[in-house]
This record gives sequence, structure tokens and C-alpha cells, in this order.
Amino acid sequence: MEHLEFSSITDMARYLESTERLPGAGEFSIRSQSERECDMTWQEALDLARTGGYWADGAEKIVQGVADAAALRENYNQPMLVNDVAGFMPDVPAYLAGVPDSMVAYEEGDMTTAQMPTVTIGIGTFSYGVGAHAVLNRGIAVLSLIDSIEAIGYRVQLDYVGDNVAGGDDTLKRIRVVLKRAEDHWNPGSVAFATANASMLRRLTVACLERDPDSVERTQGGYGRGDGGYRQEYSMAFGYMTSNAGYDTLPEALRRVENVARNFGIELELGGGA
Repeated sequence: MEHLEFSSITDMARYLESTERLPGAGEFSIRSQSERECDMTWQEALDLARTGGYWADGAEKIVQGVADAAALRENYNQPMLVNDVAGFMPDVPAYLAGVPDSMVAYEEGDMTTAQMPTVTIGIGTFSYGVGAHAVLNRGIAVLSLIDSIEAIGYRVQLDYVGDNVAGGDDTLKRIRVVLKRAEDHWNPGSVAFATANASMLRRLTVACLERDPDSVERTQGGYGRGDGGYRQEYSMAFGYMTSNAGYDTLPEALRRVENVARNFGIELELGGGA
């Protein structure tokens, strides 16, 4: 079965806009959902994805969470933030004031270079019973990991992997989106949206299934289920979440991520404690 690969959330949005939902497809992506299921409508999620997935509320939580995680560990070398004409997030007051340098960027010299080895990280989706706080804690912990391993000389590529299996033979459909290329810093808004907002899964990912000829049949009977079979394709992977276990609090999440890094051969102190 052919998988769907997207170079960014914007690329995913282009596909969804240019490809019609197929006759007989389920309507989960477009139907009304409770706030617990998903707090965005289909159009709101698509509009956000079209502009890069910049989720402002999530960005604030992610940035604060990474700062909180940094405060839990010693000797953290925080990269310097500066205003520039280009960057990874807007400085809204500066933009409204008409200041040309209205984007927040990392000071030149803080980023990794092409000569540094690359670590690939895949982060999966989550089941209905997983709490939003646990998903957010996982996202914060993974981004803290990225900051820490880039600080010791690695580059990191981060992918969202929406693996879906269905049918008696568990046929796999993979929907992969690049969230951070190795040469870039993570964008807090788009990474927060992809890793911690239910709309990424319950609007956009399922909408891909409703447009795909190989997958439309599975949308008629429950949309299949998540899977973590992609783990072997990444240096480190954070698979399909079925419960809050290990991510209920930020220290728990940091400990879980530390263990994943340790299994890869990198000893880090992210702030999870003993």
C-alpha cells in the first residue's frame, strides 16, 4: 500500500485542499465533535495547517514547558533569542508596531551545522482515552530532548507519524509529516499543533484516509487503529499512546524520554529526577 509523505504541515494542507473526499468515505473529519474529542472544526484545522500549523496557544504552553523542564536541570545552556526579519515565531507586539525585525530567531552560531551527525525522531498519535495534558507533556519532553542533544553536537529531524492499521490482516497506512528538518530549529506553534492538538489526528490525519483510494473502505467501519510499527525506522521513536502512563506529569515524561535516549546510547539529564 502506498503511504502518504508530506514535507510539512502546509504540504499536508495542500493535499487536503486539492484532493476530494471520496464517495462513500466516512465523515469523521468534517462532522461535529465534542470539545473533549476535538476543539477545532474541520475548517479551523485546515486553515491553521495552511499557514504552517502555527497554534499560538499551544506554542505558549510548549515554550513555557520547555523552559520549566530546563529549570529542573543544572548547567542548561539556553540559546540566545534575538529579533530578526526571519525566524521561527512572530514577535506580535513588534509586528503590530511595524518593526521590520518582527520575528524571533536564535542568535547566529547557536544552530547546528551540516557536519554534525543526524538523529531522527518519530512521534506517533494517541488513542481516545489519552488526556490532553499527557500528550502535551510528551511533546514538551521530546522538544527538551531535541534541545539537549543538539547542544552536544547532533542535528535532529522530527517527524509526525500517523500509522493506521485496519482489516483482518492489519493492513498498514502511514501518514508521515516532517515537523522539523535537521538544519532547522523546532517551530513551537506547528510542533505543538502536530504533537498535542487532537485536530492533527481527528481532523487532518483521518481526512487523508477519507481521500485515499486504498484507505476509504476502512473509514466506513471505525477508521482502524493507531500503530507504532515505524519505531525501527528512527533513531528514537515515541509510539502510539494508549494511556497517560509515563506522561501524567512533566517529570514523569522527562524520565521516560531520558530512558529512550539512554537506549540509543545518549546519557542526558533532562530534569526528570531519580
